[in-house]
Amino acid sequence: MAIGKRIIELRKKNNLSQKDLASKMYVTDKTISSWETGRTEPDIDAIVNLSEILNTSIGYLINGEVLKNDIETEIKITLSQKEYNDLKILLNNQTKFVMETLHIDTYYKNNKENAYLRIRRMGNKNILTYKYKHDNYCDEWEVEIDDANNLDKIFKALGLMPIAKVEKARCCYMYKDKYEIALDNVKKLGYFIEIEIKKYTTDKENEYKELLQVAKDLNLNLKNKATKHYLDYILDNK
Repeated sequence: MAIGKRIIELRKKNNLSQKDLASKMYVTDKTISSWETGRTEPDIDAIVNLSEILNTSIGYLINGEVLKNDIETEIKITLSQKEYNDLKILLNNQTKFVMETLHIDTYYKNNKENAYLRIRRMGNKNILTYKYKHDNYCDEWEVEIDDANNLDKIFKALGLMPIAKVEKARCCYMYKDKYEIALDNVKKLGYFIEIEIKKYTTDKENEYKELLQVAKDLNLNLKNKATKHYLDYILDNK
């Protein structure tokens, strides 16, 4: 299903006419019609706004990706700038480019070891995430929030103080319709590639083995596998 058909599906599901959606998007109904018929496609800012208005994920709008389980399974590998640039060329040629975004993540530590809260500012979206780290995966729950600044005030009032901020420019790709590949340029840390499972078809252990094979298929050096999250590296540098 093309992105235009998903817009039609979601617009009707939300009981909106083309004119209704156009009004909420501050565009003309001809623009909506052009997207839905496939003559043109919305840019990333429009996709972010569509996801908010149509109550769906960016991933579903772009490639039909359903929401994943409340588990995050990924590997992260450090790169040189040359490796980063070479991979960007390779991925642009051999995979489906999804989007380029700037993430500003503020982390808050709670009183549970290996767990943290994060407010992510990404375009017009603000996302609150809770993560609990296991060996090869994380429990992860996310919810979209309207006002990140007010949530920050609430956290501080509850004694949850920010401990670090991670800023990164990210280019996202879909690989084999299952893996999200992100090339990250992280402020103060450098270059990384992150490969995350978006569709789970077997148990976590076998999924992780397949994930390692994907890294090998991309000729990545697993000896450079990052052993920590960006947050941990930032805290180490403080």
